[in-house]
Amino acid sequence: MTQDAAPKWKRTILKLLAGGAFGAVIAAGALGIAGSALLDAMGPSRVALATVGLVYAMMAALVGFGLAAPRAGARLLNVGDVEELREERAGMMTSVITMGTLGLVLLLLAVARAPGFDAGPVPAGVAMAALAVAVAGGIVASWAWRDRYDELNRQLGLEGCFWAFCLSWVLLTLWGAADFLGFGFALTPIDVVTTLSAMMLAGSFVAIGRRGMMSR
Repeated sequence: MTQDAAPKWKRTILKLLAGGAFGAVIAAGALGIAGSALLDAMGPSRVALATVGLVYAMMAALVGFGLAAPRAGARLLNVGDVEELREERAGMMTSVITMGTLGLVLLLLAVARAPGFDAGPVPAGVAMAALAVAVAGGIVASWAWRDRYDELNRQLGLEGCFWAFCLSWVLLTLWGAADFLGFGFALTPIDVVTTLSAMMLAGSFVAIGRRGMMSR
């Protein structure tokens, strides 16, 4: 590792630690609000979906904090300095809206009432309507914002989708095969939603990491 690369990775590690500490505080608060009775009724699949939703929501909150406080945000987020943060403000605000919306919808789905889960505090119709609105809004926003991004960001988006698809295909194929072949690894519709949402996030990190943009 070169002398220039070492400080970059140190900054990246510090940012990850700061993000992890922030996430731990939020997660502890969320668990306290939910209560042990609701978590027990949700079961592992719903808890996993809620966890993924919480990750999206925390990322939105973290980036939103960085935009609201540029000096602190320049140190916390993956940007060079305050000026770069301000230049990227429009695109990052779009990310805040996208991640925040997705996180909220996933959380609503995780705690929505459904057959076999009467303890859910959110009516099933509300959760489904929120998902439908989010999907429709995402399609409209993607079309409206299609000219807002430069070539690099468009390419990163395509690469992120490619890796998300590949990772989802591998995981869901193996998991589904293990289920119908009787190996005891049941794959439920909730698990499919969770996997696709988690792999979409993982694919983005893979695309960014392959271009060396994780340690700027």
